[in-house]
Amino acid sequence: MRRWSRILIVAVPALLLLPATALIALASLPLPIGIAVTICAAAAHATLILMHRAPTVTLLLLTGLIAAQAALTAFFVLLPSTALILLGLHAAAARGCSRVAIAVAALAPVLTTARYAMDPTVTGSGFGPAPWLLGIGLLAVCAVAVLMGLLRRAELRTTTLLEERLDFVRRDQENRERQAAGAERSRISGELHDVLGHSLTVIVAQARVAQFTPARAASALEVIEETARTSLRELRQTLRTLQEGHADAPSSPAPATADALAERMRALGLAVDRRVQGEPRRLGPDSELALGRFLQEGLTNALRHGTGRVDWVEDWRDDLVVIRLSNHAARGARTGEGTGLGLPAMRKRIAAVGGRLDIEPDDPFAVVATVPYATAASRGAGAVR
Repeated sequence: MRRWSRILIVAVPALLLLPATALIALASLPLPIGIAVTICAAAAHATLILMHRAPTVTLLLLTGLIAAQAALTAFFVLLPSTALILLGLHAAAARGCSRVAIAVAALAPVLTTARYAMDPTVTGSGFGPAPWLLGIGLLAVCAVAVLMGLLRRAELRTTTLLEERLDFVRRDQENRERQAAGAERSRISGELHDVLGHSLTVIVAQARVAQFTPARAASALEVIEETARTSLRELRQTLRTLQEGHADAPSSPAPATADALAERMRALGLAVDRRVQGEPRRLGPDSELALGRFLQEGLTNALRHGTGRVDWVEDWRDDLVVIRLSNHAARGARTGEGTGLGLPAMRKRIAAVGGRLDIEPDDPFAVVATVPYATAASRGAGAVR
């Protein structure tokens, strides 16, 4: 569409104005001068090809070629192709240098009027308007062309700003959707890790017991079966919650209570020494879930390193609770956060409830969760009691 519009801008004025210009020039002027004026007019029409890419250059070329036509004629004459100057003014004001357009629009009428006033063939004939009236008319026509060009410039600028804004909104929306999808993937992976990580660690540990201690194989297989059934049930509940998309329901099942979790770890061979300082309090459901997952993940990590001693200390203070898990079984093991999901997910869960997770890589390796009390007591059963 733009290609055809550019072709029409060049073709239509050439068809309408150039034949009349050539006819007047060849009929009114000596043949050599008429031919020269016609060539200048044709060159002026050809400059319209550059109008879209270089509107200011086009205007200057049009001004020069029209001035050349005026210099070649021995008397004042406005040829039809002179109207091309209006197209040049409009284009330069719209897409080029508006100052050049304004300057040409001011000077061209003045110079044309001066030529008109000093031409003896005009002043002696008694025909034609007064010079001042011609000057005002030409100035008004050029001013309208420039004004229309400036309005077009404002329209183009507004369109560009609107397109940029829409593009910004679109890219921002895409970024938000991408971040939301990434956060959702991270949340789902964390939920699955919470549900399966603990159970699979227990299953692996008991499988080793059954493999290397035949006398305890039967009990180990019972633990594996019970753990697998519990894990499958929790996994189904988690997937059902994710599919239904209940915003007010936890995505993963609540972990076992602190006492039950400690007893279960002791039954698996982990020497858990639990000490409680201060008076335990009720926490909000989100805080209880976060601390429950913290304890489950911390003890599971300790179980991965063997069956050494784990010091579990709960310090219930006036406005917050501090829980420290010191893993003596991790002596000599790599204690960095690594690339797994356990510690990073643990840190995110604690931070989500306004708490802080600290990692102490000294011997023994320890993880410390600090969580403030909820503003309102939870009516449900607490995960840490």
